[in-house]
Amino acid sequence: MVINEILDDQRTAPGSATVLVVDDEVGPRESLRLILTPSYRVVLAKDGEEALERFETDAPDMIISDIRMPRLGGIELLKKVKEQSPETPFILLTGYGTLETAQEAVRTGAFDYISKPYNVEDIRKVVAKAFEETRKKQDMDQALNRLQNTNMLLEASLQELDQKAALGDLSAEVIHDLNNPICALQGYVELLECTLAEQNGFHESEEKEVLGIIKHQAERCIQLTRRFLDYARTSKQRWGCGNINELIEDTLFVFQARLRMLNVNIEKDFDATVPNCWLQTTQSQQVFYNLISNALQAMEDQDTPRQIEISTQVIRSQSAGSESAYVRIVIKDSGPGIPEDHHDQVFERFFTTKGEQGTGLGLAICQRIMQEHGGRIDLTSEPGVGTQFMLTFPILSEPPEGEN
Repeated sequence: MVINEILDDQRTAPGSATVLVVDDEVGPRESLRLILTPSYRVVLAKDGEEALERFETDAPDMIISDIRMPRLGGIELLKKVKEQSPETPFILLTGYGTLETAQEAVRTGAFDYISKPYNVEDIRKVVAKAFEETRKKQDMDQALNRLQNTNMLLEASLQELDQKAALGDLSAEVIHDLNNPICALQGYVELLECTLAEQNGFHESEEKEVLGIIKHQAERCIQLTRRFLDYARTSKQRWGCGNINELIEDTLFVFQARLRMLNVNIEKDFDATVPNCWLQTTQSQQVFYNLISNALQAMEDQDTPRQIEISTQVIRSQSAGSESAYVRIVIKDSGPGIPEDHHDQVFERFFTTKGEQGTGLGLAICQRIMQEHGGRIDLTSEPGVGTQFMLTFPILSEPPEGEN
């Protein structure tokens, strides 16, 4: 009674993190309550069944549970909690006989385990570490969400940019609006990096790797912006020596977050003999970008597995005593396909089946770029099976006459 009165007086102010302690023995249960109460709001349950009720009513931020309990044990409780709330940290209390079980549970979702008998400092350190790791994970998730939102803004701006470029009316306002979200993202990434760098163990952590991906994505967005702004200029496009396999890989990297979000399987079959050749690198990458973007949009709402197959192949032929060579690129998706009566229209400017979401310029731009390279783009599609675009790029050992 005296202990309970003291504990009641020590309850923390509203707004503190809530820890649910689950143990069928009163002693360990009250002991944990006494240890944690100065820093956290603590609620108690005597078994897994009661813990599930408390989980619904109190929405705890963390759960500490014994493994062996009547009605519903700690491992079963862990599984049920993770089904409802995968992000809630779960710590197991274990005796010698259940140590191996606890270690296995950590590999399948528990944050950590504490062996009995435990001391006060061990408990406090593990709980504090769990909350800190959860906070860092939330920071990572927020950063990734900001990145995805920025990518969406970028795609929307690029659609407007494409249309204005095709109409010969590129405005400074579009360029300004395009750069704003990217600069904001870059600043947020740098701020987050500085904040997390102050945390112990950050330099060797998974969070650093994730943050590195975000930072690289931001830099790629800036490069992408520059490429598309270069593309929209009315002056002659620059020719350079590039490798088609590498350009496709770079384009896929831009879509990395979206591919993961849509759970798209990428099958690549690149011909290792594809040589470096002269082409308009910015324009060529625009073609790959448009076709992959179209494939992703086509598969967004389907329930069947989403897949994109990309292959490259060097083709050589003899004609009139001279040899010519080109690279054949095939980009194939598992989307709903394009109706046959639309096949002749998809390359026309402003023709779209996407309603207000489409500009009707993506494939028209692809065709123009391929023609400028002396190549071609061909479509085959079957409703319910998917769509395939085949690109043919001549392998040029030098830029066309009159180009740089």
